[in-house]
Amino acid sequence: MNGKARWVWAGTEQTDEYCSFRQKFVCSGEKIILKLCAVTNYVAFVNGKRVGNGIFAGYPNEKYFDRIDVSPYCKAGENELAVTVWNEGLNSSTHIAERGGLIFCIEEDGKAIAVSGEAFTQGGLCGEYVQHEKRLITMQLGYTSGMINGSDTKYGRCIEVDLTYNIKPRPVKRLIEGDFVFASPICVKGRQIFDLGRETVGHLVLDCESESDCKVKIAYGEHIVDGKVRYLIEGRDFSLDFYCKSGENKFEQHFVRVACRYLEIFSESEIQIKRIGLIPVTYPQEEIPNFLTGIDKDIYDVCQRTLTLCMHEHYEDCPWREQALYVLDARNQMLCGYYAFKEHSFQRANLVFMTKGTREDGLLELTYPAVNTPAIPFFSVMYPVAVFEYVEHTGDISILDEVMPTALKIMSFFKAKIDDNGLIATLPAPYWNFYEWAEGSDGQSFYRENQYDLILNCAFVYSFERFKGLCDMHGIELDVDIDAIKKSIQATFYSKETGTYFLSSVGERRYSQLGNAFAMLIGLGGEGVVGAVRGEGVIPATLSMIGYVYDALLMHGANGQFILDDIRSKYTMMLQQGATSVWETVLGEADFGGAGSLCHGWSAMPIYYYNKLMRR
Repeated sequence: MNGKARWVWAGTEQTDEYCSFRQKFVCSGEKIILKLCAVTNYVAFVNGKRVGNGIFAGYPNEKYFDRIDVSPYCKAGENELAVTVWNEGLNSSTHIAERGGLIFCIEEDGKAIAVSGEAFTQGGLCGEYVQHEKRLITMQLGYTSGMINGSDTKYGRCIEVDLTYNIKPRPVKRLIEGDFVFASPICVKGRQIFDLGRETVGHLVLDCESESDCKVKIAYGEHIVDGKVRYLIEGRDFSLDFYCKSGENKFEQHFVRVACRYLEIFSESEIQIKRIGLIPVTYPQEEIPNFLTGIDKDIYDVCQRTLTLCMHEHYEDCPWREQALYVLDARNQMLCGYYAFKEHSFQRANLVFMTKGTREDGLLELTYPAVNTPAIPFFSVMYPVAVFEYVEHTGDISILDEVMPTALKIMSFFKAKIDDNGLIATLPAPYWNFYEWAEGSDGQSFYRENQYDLILNCAFVYSFERFKGLCDMHGIELDVDIDAIKKSIQATFYSKETGTYFLSSVGERRYSQLGNAFAMLIGLGGEGVVGAVRGEGVIPATLSMIGYVYDALLMHGANGQFILDDIRSKYTMMLQQGATSVWETVLGEADFGGAGSLCHGWSAMPIYYYNKLMRR
């Protein structure tokens, strides 16, 4: 970014505010590069043609600019850059609340020919979007965005604003758009519902004719189980509003990226739909071809497609409900991605980006970029595992210079928490003691002082054994008596009556497939534990964590048939119910009070095990 460029704004500095900017520039029309950064997001045009949108969100002290070749949109002589910026101004799972701002530089043959600044850039409150509505989609996603046809922007002088000048190039490639996906009308009890054919992620397009001025609401969802698109779910509101004028209306909504299969229209007046659907948005990558046949090929294909749907600026747990980057979700996606895609730079960028969310206590925030989140100790302790697997699959030890300081803080935090009894106690609120969405492991039970959890202590041992390997590569040391912790785990959690391990040192004794798998993974347990890991008489592991179950069985000498049968059983059920992406849990949409995601990256694990067990 050119040093002469300045951050500018042209609004009232309220939250959920849209400002439009414009600036003339003169060029030859060849080798013209636009470098641009905005808070919170932007849509940019050159001579009326859209050239880019979708910033990589950063932190207050570090931001990222897009580099866009706008030569195809320029002409010799005078040109105009126009940018609309949305300042959400809300802490969510994907953004941090800040004041709005835009900074840009236009270069010709590497030399700046125009920069943002209050002396050069005009701006004003944008008339095309609903200002200051502050209507949430979800707490994770933040605000929705409403569009207005026929309202003008009044331009005037901009002001310079105080935002960081630590602006770096976007750490991953810019997203690409696919061919427009038309949504086709379907008959559902007389409602105006349209079907995209399969789960799709992108920007909503609406072309319609209206009898009169009216508001059109478009609800979007992944399923129809109630005779309608279920879009109002326990405080969540999956809908977008479009304010139409009498006659022709054309909208493209680029500030909210939606994920859905179905669209439903609610209109205050009679409208005729000319075109409705999504412009698909994906991260550019090259897939490794599927090597399977039959039902295994079908399962692999839907898992690979799910991974693609859950990759944009960074990994996303799900593109419909949250679009957030979590350590454990991303770890699964990374592991599958080593086999599904030819490029591995995305994994590296995500691992490095997570370190930006290192908290003062040494753990990681829940998501990135975000602040003041309820950190999950289990997710933080597994971060070194994801780094280890990255190095193992790519051989790229250069990443250690960037991520080991964070990994060391994490492991030092847990080392300091080891009590006299050799165990790490469960942490009090606001920490979230989550392991998986299963009974006794979801962190929803009442916290008790001097409580110790099986999975957290096993996970620390499991992670530390891999962290030591990274330390050896990087030349640092951190000593922990792992054998002593294992003995304490055995003494505290092992039941002689059942021959298995229970989840918590206090309260009702619960036995889970995941807990016993982690015990086996660190070398504990006998034949009784093998039965528990196979799911006999214990709380079953969920899709997100089933990989640790499979790993434990393979470590114990299983031939893989149990794993393949388990995969085929769970995922064939999804396909038989019409799944075009894999679900968050086996309950599908019915889970979480009707908010279960039908597209979840952490559930794509069959890709890894098919490669491990069936690739010749």
